[in-house]
Amino acid sequence: MNHQVKLPMYLTWKALKEIVGWPYSRAQTGRLMHDPEYSDRRFPASRKLGPHRSSHPIWYTPDVIEYFKRHGLTVPENVEFS
Repeated sequence: MNHQVKLPMYLTWKALKEIVGWPYSRAQTGRLMHDPEYSDRRFPASRKLGPHRSSHPIWYTPDVIEYFKRHGLTVPENVEFS
């Protein structure tokens, strides 16, 4: 029996941690996105919801799921984006 897993098209920090199960802190996530030391295993870059520098970051869910697959993290089989 196939189960569809519905995920939002964009993930907030809270959704990244709670829904997808991202194991790292904000600081480590920033390193994985921007530090040249992690260039071979770069995490997808976040975008901002608004023009202000303190706007909430969001991540494009298909890119995050692809990153999880490339790095051997658990990913649901049948993902549907809403």
